[in-house]
Amino acid sequence: MSVEIDSRIARLAKRYKGLSRIAASINDSYIYGIYPGNFPHLCEILEKAKDHVKAEIKRTKEEIEMIEGLTVKELAPTDPLIEHDPEAGDTETAQSLRDKGII
Repeated sequence: MSVEIDSRIARLAKRYKGLSRIAASINDSYIYGIYPGNFPHLCEILEKAKDHVKAEIKRTKEEIEMIEGLTVKELAPTDPLIEHDPEAGDTETAQSLRDKGII
């Protein structure tokens, strides 16, 4: 596999992770006092944005699977106050999968 494909997969994995964090942030907006009762128009826009983000996550996941033939683990919502758990569903790079002998 060429370096170009590896870097493309790495970029797609970063995009997937970033989009997942955006969706989680929208879901957590109530923590900061953003409720439909307080901000009805904003919450409506955020829900539409979340739908678009979810669609882009799905397309990105399908593109990664098409290139590598792998299944990407679903990422759990991220919380910066919780210590990082490597078993929480991070995507692995193609190189780390090769090193483990998976591909």
